[in-house]
Amino acid sequence: MSVVSFKCKNCGGELLFDPDSQKFHCEYCDSYFTREELGEEPESKTEDPAPRAEAASKTGAAQREDEFSEGEVVEYTCPSCGAQVIAEASTAATWCYYCHNPVVLSSRLSNKLKPNKVIPFVLDKEQAEKAFEQWKKKKWFLKPGFSREARLEKMSGVYYPYWRINCRTQGHISGNAEKIRTWRSGDTEYTETERYQVVRRGQVELRDITFTAINREDIDLTQGVYPFDYSKAQEFSMAYLSGFLAERRMTETKDVRPRAQEKIRGYTREKLEDTVKGYTHFTVRDSGCQMEEEKWEYVLLPAWVMTYQYNGETYYYAVNGQTGKTCGRLPLSKARLAALFAGVTAVAFGVFSLIGGLLL
Repeated sequence: MSVVSFKCKNCGGELLFDPDSQKFHCEYCDSYFTREELGEEPESKTEDPAPRAEAASKTGAAQREDEFSEGEVVEYTCPSCGAQVIAEASTAATWCYYCHNPVVLSSRLSNKLKPNKVIPFVLDKEQAEKAFEQWKKKKWFLKPGFSREARLEKMSGVYYPYWRINCRTQGHISGNAEKIRTWRSGDTEYTETERYQVVRRGQVELRDITFTAINREDIDLTQGVYPFDYSKAQEFSMAYLSGFLAERRMTETKDVRPRAQEKIRGYTREKLEDTVKGYTHFTVRDSGCQMEEEKWEYVLLPAWVMTYQYNGETYYYAVNGQTGKTCGRLPLSKARLAALFAGVTAVAFGVFSLIGGLLL
């Protein structure tokens, strides 16, 4: 297993990516470095694959780093303290459980597994916690006592893997349209209906269609914090991962293409339908599209996530690490909902009683 740790050029301390300054910060000597000042990626330290006995016991044989196995568990040696730390198959960046130094598992982000782009974090943990508190205040029927400081401490900044697709299609639609005009003359109402055969053909440009590249419940949640501003995406560097968790992709484009093509056909049809104007009704009879050009990129997107247990149930919460948009599921109080229902019922009964009294 190849591991990378980013060191301060002044004191040798661990460097962390700072979302506020968009620079790399040493907490020991308070130095800041730009990506350009860091220079090339540090040389990886490659370990003997022998410690991967636990992975072999689950998969039947030790695997190459670029092979996917959902059940794989691998040991690596922390380059700072030498401790043996276990990482799951999808983990690409993590923390040492003993010395708490950030570590990037470089072999899981190299060769064909190397991302094309990364959108760095803009919000830090404090800002994400404030977003959570503001979001929570809007939830009137929240169970009392569920939100504690300990839960906020479990909020983690995670880079999740996605496939991003930009494409151009040649599409067509055809259908039936009607123009209906109604008017009155004296006591007579007239309706005029004109029927048309409508055909549209055109070239459609589609950008930033995104699909998750790993199967996890919490990554599905991050769909709710879309969209991301891809104009801020950077060429991938492992340095951006320092101080955060990161997942590697577990799928290839061939795994995603069927879903992508279905969504692209739908988007193409919608764009062409938007050009049909001036009719009272329009019904599509036939549609189709052909991909003329497609560009796939493997990108890492930032999210602050929190998974917590409450009364035996699991709840998820996420904040877009770039824009601050929030999404999640919170435990609702049945008692408070019942009180609301009772209050609404009482008000409605009072109103109907008043109306009934006025009519008598």
